[in-house]
Amino acid sequence: MTSRLSLHIDKLIPGGEGLARHEGRVVFVPGVLPGEEVVAEITEAKKDFARARVVEIKTASPDRVTPACPHAGTCGGCDWLHIDPAAQARQKVELVRDSLRRLAGFDWPELAIETGSPFGYRNRIQAHTDGSGRFGFLERGGHGFVPVTSCPVAHASLQPLLAAGTLSRQTDRLLAFGYHDASGNPHFAREDKNPNAEISVTILGKKIRFPLKGFFQSNLEMMEKLIPYAVEGLEGKVALDLYAGVGLFGAFLKDHFERVVCIEFNRAALRYAKQNVAGDDNEFLMEAVEDVVELRGNPLAQERADAAVIDPPREGLDKAVRAWLRDKPVEKLVYVSCNPVTLARDLKDLLAGPYELTDLRLFDFYPQTSHIEAVAKLRLKD
Repeated sequence: MTSRLSLHIDKLIPGGEGLARHEGRVVFVPGVLPGEEVVAEITEAKKDFARARVVEIKTASPDRVTPACPHAGTCGGCDWLHIDPAAQARQKVELVRDSLRRLAGFDWPELAIETGSPFGYRNRIQAHTDGSGRFGFLERGGHGFVPVTSCPVAHASLQPLLAAGTLSRQTDRLLAFGYHDASGNPHFAREDKNPNAEISVTILGKKIRFPLKGFFQSNLEMMEKLIPYAVEGLEGKVALDLYAGVGLFGAFLKDHFERVVCIEFNRAALRYAKQNVAGDDNEFLMEAVEDVVELRGNPLAQERADAAVIDPPREGLDKAVRAWLRDKPVEKLVYVSCNPVTLARDLKDLLAGPYELTDLRLFDFYPQTSHIEAVAKLRLKD
């Protein structure tokens, strides 16, 4: 294979790269769009595939735009700044549909996507320092340093912090969370000033607390769209909040169930879940979900749950968890996913069992990137 190739980009794939073919070999190319004709230079060659970088765009897609950031293509944060926001949403729908067709064996033609602000949406940032006090982000595909003084996707409350451009030399990173309160006043917490900071935000009228250093979604605007959809139509005696984190879903489930059972392996997160899902009848188990379902004395074995919300990491559901959900099904199951590949794999397994899919919707939490959140709603077959 020569070092420079003329390629036609067939489609985008999970991870955001374009897929092309040359002499029977797949070539992955970042920074492109379907239908484009490009000249690319090989950067990595394997037996079955290669990776390349664009040298020239010979025929550009009508969906290509000028990136709204001088660091586009260099900074490792955003990989789709070259795509019009409306086209990004369409491409994300196609990414999920393609994963479903290839890996789950079915299509979902009426797949809808909820969108929000294309810029200024990200409430949480993690930057790095270069040893001299400057901070920025890591380069794409490597460990190089990109100094920044602004970021188009960072929330407005964080822009003054970025504009300062420097930190104390005593830290090697900057972790910060910012938001506006109900009156529009900016607030932010930063790890270099207070590593044990606690954040308190109001989501759909509920006060949710979480630690700055713990995991929490980075787009509060989209959380207010996803949560109502996820919990709509769920009610009964017992609900399970699996991979509960700080109890975000449980905080809303408790309004519709007599008891909520939260399972989360992280001790700090579960401590906050007990605050956010307060209630004498609610239960909190500090275990990994896959470990709970394999315990000989599985505490869930006697539960007759009416519904479950599952929000696993990118790896999706462990085989043991999928088997348990098939063997001890719940009436309604809501699967929140951040990875279309593992979502498709898990849906194939669950739908081969007692469940049927009633709806599937996407939520664009991270515009200017290829990342996508999906919510699948399942129920027991008649």
